[in-house]
Amino acid sequence: MQPDERKTRISRAVVEVGKDIGRSPSQVALAWLRQQPGVVIPIIGARTAAQLKDNLGSVEFSLEGPHLRRLDEASRIEPGFPHDFFTSEIVRGFTYGGMFDRIDSHRPT
Repeated sequence: MQPDERKTRISRAVVEVGKDIGRSPSQVALAWLRQQPGVVIPIIGARTAAQLKDNLGSVEFSLEGPHLRRLDEASRIEPGFPHDFFTSEIVRGFTYGGMFDRIDSHRPT
């Protein structure tokens, strides 16, 4: 997937969630960032008082599970190379001498 396709997918999801919950895309994006694991402090950038007021509205609500999942899925990053290379069956066969299935099945869960 091309970077622009990913950006478009994320933008569409943000707009759709905003329509679902009656919030602006800016509010949805900032709320989503605020709800990420770890310490995340979104930076609010506004050129006008109206934009600032709209952005500050992002602290008035929290996104619910289905909306968070929709945004997380839209923004998911494909690992690509080298992840895909090392997880391919042929490379695992060489790396583990054809024993990956036996080794992996004994791994504690």
